[in-house]
Amino acid sequence: MKRRESIAFFDSGFQNSILKKTERKKSNTNSKLHELKGEQFSQSPLQATLNTIPVDQFELQYLARSNKQSKQNSSGVSFFNLTTQTQLIQTTAQVFHEKYEIIKILKENKQCQIVQCRNIFNKEYVVAKICLQSQNVKIFQVFQSEINSEIKVNKTLKKYPHTKLMKLLEIITEKDTSIFIYEYMAGGTLYEFMQQKHLKLDDSEIKTIFKQLLKALKHLHSLNILHRDIKLDNIMFKTKGDIKSLKLIDFGFATFISDNKNMEFRCGTPGYVAPEIYQQSVPYNELCDIYSLGAVIHILATGKRIYSSKLAPKEICELNKKNQYVISDNLKCPLLYDIIIQMLKDAGQRPSVEKCLIHPYFTKLSEMKNSHHDSINQQQQYIIFLKNI
Repeated sequence: MKRRESIAFFDSGFQNSILKKTERKKSNTNSKLHELKGEQFSQSPLQATLNTIPVDQFELQYLARSNKQSKQNSSGVSFFNLTTQTQLIQTTAQVFHEKYEIIKILKENKQCQIVQCRNIFNKEYVVAKICLQSQNVKIFQVFQSEINSEIKVNKTLKKYPHTKLMKLLEIITEKDTSIFIYEYMAGGTLYEFMQQKHLKLDDSEIKTIFKQLLKALKHLHSLNILHRDIKLDNIMFKTKGDIKSLKLIDFGFATFISDNKNMEFRCGTPGYVAPEIYQQSVPYNELCDIYSLGAVIHILATGKRIYSSKLAPKEICELNKKNQYVISDNLKCPLLYDIIIQMLKDAGQRPSVEKCLIHPYFTKLSEMKNSHHDSINQQQQYIIFLKNI
């Protein structure tokens, strides 16, 4: 197995610049709406790439069109006029306001706001995702379909919870409002954790995080649920400094594999998304999450992306679509290198989450020193693994 040759065009400046840059490039406009820290928080970054429009430019155009349409119908409340960094969404959900006090806005996009709240009665902090429907009929139809899917997924996860998935506390729905109340994750995102560690995680930290995420995916996939947006900012810690408190969050793009209508909706974050998602005519399944996780683990192990952050969004999408990724030379562990390569293969050759969990990287043999005797044992273990695929 040969390592892909790195060429100048693919060379990532991620390791040297991540502490100074956000996860995604900021818009060139002065709009604070696009100056979010971390990775891009948007309805569907892939919708922009299908039209070959850069992501930030697409969002600005989309927002402008929506605002123009909302002005034509001033009789109703428009979500798009309310979503700003300085103004909270005004909801009609009286039950929500009677129970929760809003502390601050954490994130927002054209359709919803993520806010930190405090329960008025028990004083516990929670996170609320507040979503309002649009006055625009076409936008409303798509949005309502997504919200209904998100409600179904969250109700299923509430019935069948898992310790590695962010816990849903309740859902409040009233007229044009849907509000998801989640447990508060005080430990920050995996992206922030990487910054704190100066992009250098030790082997035990990588393995601990990796295995927890695989267990989270195993539970989701056992329920026939696809996450569809696994990235650094969608992985958080319940407790600061405790990597074992890690949880997978944000089920806004999640759907059931049996939901044909929502499976037609191509979504995710360029640079993490599986190549088959870009192809409208190509079916996909839960293995799209395996690809995204492989991209995340590569960052944990090397401090670099498989698609350089120096590239423009459109360029990243084009390479991502063709699966022309680059594995960093910083990836020294042969077994970790192998499992990442397996996860980044085309869908037909990609291992399931169960196969990933029994990969030699997670066995005791993979923890041994790189002596000659150990190398022979690792090769034998890998041959056994290949026979079982």
